[in-house]
Amino acid sequence: MTEQHRPGEVVKTSGIYKVVREGGNAAFEVTCVEGEHFPPTRSGKGAHYELLHAATHSHKHSELGSGD
Repeated sequence: MTEQHRPGEVVKTSGIYKVVREGGNAAFEVTCVEGEHFPPTRSGKGAHYELLHAATHSHKHSELGSGD
């Protein structure tokens, strides 16, 4: 079973997440960044996040400059 994350939890792995809304509404994909919180849905109804693809955020990647 895929690990599920709830709104308000801290994101531990940056990447693309599927937002699964309870009640059978269509799921959709979003990017979430390590250290931020999973946001609530606008409807306020139950939802959870499932990691689809982990990815290093660009400002943390060793091969990319900081832009300074």
